[in-house]
Amino acid sequence: MTNKEVIVTGIGVGRGLVVGDVRRMPDPLPEPMTTKSTRTADQELVRASKALGETAEDLRARGVQAGGLAKEVLDALALMADDTMLLADVKNRIDGGATAERAVFDAFAGFAATLHKAGGYMAERAGDLADVANRVIARIMGVSAPGVPQSTTPFILVARDLAPADTALLDFDIVRALVTTDGGPTSHTAILAREKGLPAIVGAALANVLVDGDIVIVDAGKGEIVLHPAAARIAAAHVEAQSRQAARDGATGPGRMADGHEVQLLANVGSSK
Repeated sequence: MTNKEVIVTGIGVGRGLVVGDVRRMPDPLPEPMTTKSTRTADQELVRASKALGETAEDLRARGVQAGGLAKEVLDALALMADDTMLLADVKNRIDGGATAERAVFDAFAGFAATLHKAGGYMAERAGDLADVANRVIARIMGVSAPGVPQSTTPFILVARDLAPADTALLDFDIVRALVTTDGGPTSHTAILAREKGLPAIVGAALANVLVDGDIVIVDAGKGEIVLHPAAARIAAAHVEAQSRQAARDGATGPGRMADGHEVQLLANVGSSK
């Protein structure tokens, strides 16, 4: 039985068109239990402090390896993990009987709520904070934080959202396009896609139906994901993708409108140095 084509829409980033199979990011770790700690407050604080410091070091190391804009973003997140006010909040919660895991979860959630209230670009950063918290909690628990699936063949990465620590070291020969159910045009996923020229569709809430192995067409230009595409549609997508790539490759020389009218490109720079 042939599956019926399904079209899922979102916010397209770029004009790329890719045909490929889906790989999903694993879900974050479950929320820590609210049970009282059986350790002393000092023991719990050591666990939390150590995990926060190690997470900050890991984020900075990823930034050095990635370079560019990713380094700036990861350095900023490392500063959050090192924040003294955050640690003070964690300590207060531990003194109240919380485990290190729960104290870190609630402290980061408090920071994220403040960003959500600010709205816009700041609200988009709340998801980045949640990822940092997830990484800290994983270290406290002694488990690996969920990450990008490993593969030797190209795929389309689907996730609830992508954090800077995950996207910084993506292999763009393997990851051909990005799809997220959350996020918007100022999310980190969208920023990365623009910087790398990677086709992406963000805020595609119904993309949660996609599962590993699904064949899809990601059309960033239209903001569409086609699930279970027919063979004829796949063939047409390959032709269109080649056409768009040829247009990009030929986009050299003076800028011109469709009618051939030249458009001068000007830039405002702060210094000639």
